[in-house]
Formats: sequence, C-alpha cells, structure tokens
Amino acid sequence: MARDEIRVKDNPLKNVGMGGPGKRMFAPIEKPKQMKKTLVRLWSYVREERKLFILVFFLVVLGNAALLTAPYLITRAIDTIALGLDLDILLGIVIVLVLAYLVDGILTIAQGFIMAKASQRVIRSLRDNLFQKLLKLPIVFFDTNTHGELMSRLTNDIENVSTTISSSSVQLMHALITVIGSFGMMLYLSPLMTVGAMVTLPLVLLLTRLVAKNTSKLYKAQQKELGMLNGYIEENITGFEVLKAFSREEESLGEFDAVNERLKTVGLRAQVISGTLMPIMNVINNLGYTTIAFLGGYLGVRGMISIGVIAGFLSYSRQFTRPLTDIASIFNILQSAIAGAERVFEILDEVEEEADRPDAVSLIEVRGEVEFRNVSFHYNEGEPVLKDVSFRCEAGQSIALVGPTGAGKTTIVNLVSRFYDPKEGSILIDGYDTRQIRRENLQRIFGIVLQDTYLFSGTIRDNIAYSRIDATMDEIIASATLANCHDFIMRLPKGY
Repeated sequence: MARDEIRVKDNPLKNVGMGGPGKRMFAPIEKPKQMKKTLVRLWSYVREERKLFILVFFLVVLGNAALLTAPYLITRAIDTIALGLDLDILLGIVIVLVLAYLVDGILTIAQGFIMAKASQRVIRSLRDNLFQKLLKLPIVFFDTNTHGELMSRLTNDIENVSTTISSSSVQLMHALITVIGSFGMMLYLSPLMTVGAMVTLPLVLLLTRLVAKNTSKLYKAQQKELGMLNGYIEENITGFEVLKAFSREEESLGEFDAVNERLKTVGLRAQVISGTLMPIMNVINNLGYTTIAFLGGYLGVRGMISIGVIAGFLSYSRQFTRPLTDIASIFNILQSAIAGAERVFEILDEVEEEADRPDAVSLIEVRGEVEFRNVSFHYNEGEPVLKDVSFRCEAGQSIALVGPTGAGKTTIVNLVSRFYDPKEGSILIDGYDTRQIRRENLQRIFGIVLQDTYLFSGTIRDNIAYSRIDATMDEIIASATLANCHDFIMRLPKGY
C-alpha cells in the first residue's frame, strides 16, 4: 500500500488541548433568570401528575380542617369548665379532639405516600428529558463543558427540585390552608383581637421579601460553584495517573482549595442570610403574642370575651403565624430549587445536533475515498485551526497526519467523522459530501481509536460490540484477534 504523509501547518489554538476546545472550568456566574418563567416551565412537568397533586390537596384540606377544630374544641372545653363542670360534654369534646388528631395523622401519612409517588414521577420525567437531550447535543457541547458540571446538573440540581416538590410543596399547601383557616376562625372568635394580631404581618412580609431578594442570586451562584467543584474533582480523578506522573499533587490541591473556598464563601453567605430569617421571625411572632395577650386580657377583664376564647384565639394565632414562618423558610428552599431547575433548563434549551438533510443518503458499499476540498475550520471565532486544507486519500491508501500539538490532526479526524462540520469547503467520502450522508451511517463506516479510551460497565464482549449490538461472537473474536487481545482475554476467569 502506498504511504503518503501530510504535514498540517502549525497553527496552535489557544485554550485547546487533547484535540478539541478547552473546557470551561471557571465560567462566570450568570445572573438568575426570572422565577416566574422557571416556575411556569416546571409546572409543565408537574401538570402531568396533576390528578395526584389534586388528591394530595384535598387530603391536606381535610387534614387541616380536622386540625383547625382543635383550638375551637379547647375553647369549648375551657368555657365548659369555667361555666360549670359538665363531665358528659367535656368527655364528648375530648373524644372529638382525639379523633381530630388521629384523622390529621392518618391523612398526613397518606399525603406523604402520594406526594412521594407524584414527585418521583415528575423528577423521572425531567431526568429522562435531560438525559435524552444530552444524547442529542453536538460534540462541541461536551468539549466546552466539564463532565462533572454536567453530572452535577443531572444529580444535585435535579435532586434539589425533587426535594422541593416532594416535601416543600406539601408544606406550602399546609401553610396556606392553615393561614386561611386560622384567620377565618380568629375573625369568628374576636374581630377586634384579629386586628391586633395583624399588626406584625407587614413586618413578616417585608422580611421575607428582603431575604428572598438576596438569597435568589446566592443560591444560583452556589449551584454554579458546586458544578465547578464536581467538574474539577471528576477531571482530576479521571486523570489521576497523569497527575501523579507529573507530581502535580500540590498544584492540584491548591486549585481544589480555591474552588472549594469559593463554594464555601457563597454557600456561607446564602445560609447566613437565609438563617437570619427564622430568629427574626420568632421575635416578630413573640411581639404578636404579646399584643394578643395584652388585648385579650383587657377584653377579658371588661367581660367582652371569655377565658376560653382567649385561649383558643392564642392557639389560632400561633397556627396563623407559624405557617407564615414556614412559608418564608420554604421560599428559601424554593430559591435553591429554582436555581437547580434553571440550570437544568439551560441544557434543555441548548441547540441540538443538526438533523440530517431530507435528501441525505446512506452509503452501502464504501470504497474509502476521502477528499478535503479547501476546508477551513475553527473552534473559537478568530482562532483558525485549519485554513484552506485540501488533500485526497485514495481507497486503500494509508495517510499519516504529522504535526505539533494543536496543529489540527485530531480536528481532521473529527471533521471526517462529522463530529463537527467545516466552516468553509467540503469533505467528500466516495464523492459524497459528508453533509449529504446520514450521520449514523457515516459514523458507522469509520473505525476510530482515540488517544483517550473508555470502557463501559459490562462485559468485554459488550464493549467490543458497543457500536454493533447485533455482532456475532465470531465477529467479536475476529475483532479481538485482529487487535492482538484474544489470547489474554481467554486467559481471564470468565473470558469475554
């Protein structure tokens, strides 16, 4: 066979190594998108399980209705004792009170079971869509994003969304219904004391808004830094042998400490700001109780309300303010989930690999003629890797691509396999432009052994037949024999 040599003009590419564009290890933190837009998009997934969510909502309503009767029953019990002990009435109230607590407990268990089922279905659908999207993205996307960062979005970010849907959504339902129900009962017992209880409400709303405004950006930054940390860890573990060979332990540790420090800083700021919410809310709530106690005592002394009403109103006021605190806390958790959802949707919005042309063909009998006609290509605008490259490889010829690192050798392999398309010019296989050939067919007719190898979980047989799952055992053995690895495979305990 004739052997030709093509020297590619030295044209180093900045930030490009291992035959492709450099991966974005420390990308700048993006500003968070609008919460409403993300919530609406997330709702499109939740809507698929709306029947289960509606069922949970009704169970929450029933459970809260049972729980809201408790303070009223306590009011009746205290007034019964104050007006003259009637054991029959008191016993009836106690029985109803116990039943109310039992009903609430049973319904809470049912809510948890159904919500877990619904939320896991939603997350499964979101995770499936994300993984399917990843399979449709072009090679350039994976060349410009670290594997750890992508894994973080598939795991950490989606897990954040899962936690919020499964637990926080039920808590939010509970909180909203309890607030509405408690407010109604407070009005029923004493409109005047209700006005007094509302004094602290503006403070609660103002505090929640201030904290949410500051934590939204911080939680998005925290998720971003976590993805970067995962990416750095993944790359160093994957390339651990290279790291050891070049004695880069100290440098690697220093770089890791820098990424870890940034994550600690932004995580600390987010937690400190959100952590101040609960203590301040407790102070505000205590001020509210003080106002109610003073007002209740004053009205009680004047004989305008009974002792039982005061006790019941205090219970309802607690049920009213505690959910407000929960809502504020849930809102912080929601910020983290929204940040995770945004990062997931960023990938779902990525441009997919260009589809085959309607008139694309499949090559049946491939001769193996390859021709580059005035091909130019760049990964980054203004930094050309190939410029007006032309050559022809006849069927049966062996061609060696020789040149320094960054000259474009791997790029030529990427182009001929159509991992990328040329910016200018054309690449022909047996006279057909690669863009006219079905991508799946084109990539099946090439056999590429890259400098970076990877073995998938499974058997040796599975890995050899990875691109042809219908390959026979004879074909697999023939391939292994050709690669001079059949003998040592047969010496393994379980062979192929």
